Amino acid sequence: MGFARTALRRRGPGRYLKSQGATDLSLQTCCGACFVALFHRHDTTQKKNLHEMVTLKDISKATGVSVTQVSRALGGHGDVNAATREKVVEAAARLGYRPNAIAKGLKTGQTGFVAMVIPSDIDASGREIMFDMVVGISQAVSRHGLKFLLHVVDTAAQVPAAYDLLFQGGGIDGFILTDLHEPDPRVAYLQDRNMPFVVHGQYPERSHAFVDLDNFRVGEVLAGWLLDAGHRRILFLNGHDDRIYSSTRVAGVQHAFAVRGLNPGALDVAHGPMTRARGRDAALERLRRPDRPTAIVAGNMMLARGVWDAAAECGLRIPDDLSVTAHDDVLAQYPASGFDPIPSVTRSALPTAWAALADTVSRTIAGGEPEREIELLVPETVPGMSVAPPPSDESRG
Repeated sequence: MGFARTALRRRGPGRYLKSQGATDLSLQTCCGACFVALFHRHDTTQKKNLHEMVTLKDISKATGVSVTQVSRALGGHGDVNAATREKVVEAAARLGYRPNAIAKGLKTGQTGFVAMVIPSDIDASGREIMFDMVVGISQAVSRHGLKFLLHVVDTAAQVPAAYDLLFQGGGIDGFILTDLHEPDPRVAYLQDRNMPFVVHGQYPERSHAFVDLDNFRVGEVLAGWLLDAGHRRILFLNGHDDRIYSSTRVAGVQHAFAVRGLNPGALDVAHGPMTRARGRDAALERLRRPDRPTAIVAGNMMLARGVWDAAAECGLRIPDDLSVTAHDDVLAQYPASGFDPIPSVTRSALPTAWAALADTVSRTIAGGEPEREIELLVPETVPGMSVAPPPSDESRG
């Protein structure tokens, strides 16, 4: 399936705020949870600077390269030799050249905007990382000369209509999707309407552009460490059971059991929000049972922090009484170095995923083949000090 790119000829009634005499478009945060496009008023000094903007002619004069070749060098055309391109790019950076977005849009039919549409009723774990995610994606997208818009609707049922509004009338070139469900109608909706998009995750029923973590590997490694240490009663604190990454991680954990000749049915999986509070509550409930788990796999570091809380309340020492492994997204609020002992983790920094998403969406809206725009991120395995052999029945009480 290829994208039949429809050129946009007007911005249409996008949800933007305009001030009198405004000229330039930028993104700012609103209430820490959404991004809106705002136009800024310019004072007379700024107007003077606008008149003094660096042009292709200025770069031509500085380099001795024709205006046509300067344009083609900056546009990435293959008929410009490497030495000329390097000279032009260096001069453009030194002079402070910035492309005219309006002129580029008229030429290409694109605005340089990508959007993410989400419902306002996201779960607790999503709310906790939302600001970091939006900032991270926006920063990564901006490095490609693109702009990012977060569009929030009341419910998930309103998301498809928002795609139509933004793509057909709001000047959006493509979309970023996150948090895939099973099933998830968004992928088919966008594909069937030839709207470019990239997914953080994979939807197995459709071929599409994506960037994803190898979640099967995450589950396999985290469970494998515990099984190899001798644990058999293992609790897996996972995300919601209707999320694709969640079921993929379960498959990885079950594979770790199976390849060691063990019954995957012995695994206890608890699904739900991936928050510290939920990690504590779910762990406490299991740890107070007579046949409590001797080891826990935590789906992220928020859950892991809750497990540490629960272990302390139960008077259990990690790893002497309870072994724990976790996946580390490198969240600023939950660094692995802040745990005692430092946990054994699989690690894949979310900023790495945001950068890969930005790369992929940039190529996709430029006409790339979506089936080939795929990237599977392999997690780093980082053994820590949180795994030990299971305690004897006597030591556990």
